Amino acid sequence: MKEYRLFAQSMYDRAVGHYETFGVSVFEDGVMIRIVRDVSPDRKRVEALVSEFNREHLEPVHLDQAIEDFLLDYDC
Repeated sequence: MKEYRLFAQSMYDRAVGHYETFGVSVFEDGVMIRIVRDVSPDRKRVEALVSEFNREHLEPVHLDQAIEDFLLDYDC
């Protein structure tokens, strides 16, 4: 069974300094199979995204496109 999880990480950028951001990891039968770092600094939005992925049983092959769609809609 696949499970998507949110994770936090500290990042550094010369323009903004240190910041906290959130990524998405994918586990299959308890083993991490994919990770996408620095999706967004908005924890609630990434939590909602991860919940949607789990609810819809998103296949990992579609993860990059789903995150890209999320990022394109982010400012709407």
